[in-house]
Amino acid sequence: MNIEFESLKLLPQMFELIEKLNSNLENSYTKRWLSVRELAEYLSYSNDRIYKIKDEYLIEGEHFYKKSGKILFDRVAIDSWMVEKDTNETNQSQRQIVDNILSSVN
Repeated sequence: MNIEFESLKLLPQMFELIEKLNSNLENSYTKRWLSVRELAEYLSYSNDRIYKIKDEYLIEGEHFYKKSGKILFDRVAIDSWMVEKDTNETNQSQRQIVDNILSSVN
């Protein structure tokens, strides 16, 4: 394998770009307090969907806080809520299947 000398000159720039990308990735997933936009990006939802979820399901002081007119979401609490929500939905689906089977037997 032959590497040109000119290509070697690009290594410091490439290393710097990789470091920036790595830093951005770490910040996006390790940052605890997220804005509406950041939470929407984190969950792959729209900003409107985040507001709807906030109004319908989340508890102020537990999942989010309002500070100086800005809403900050606790990523750790949101992660827990998402896992709990998925577990509850799975349990409800399983109960519905069992109920359907039992009602068809009677």
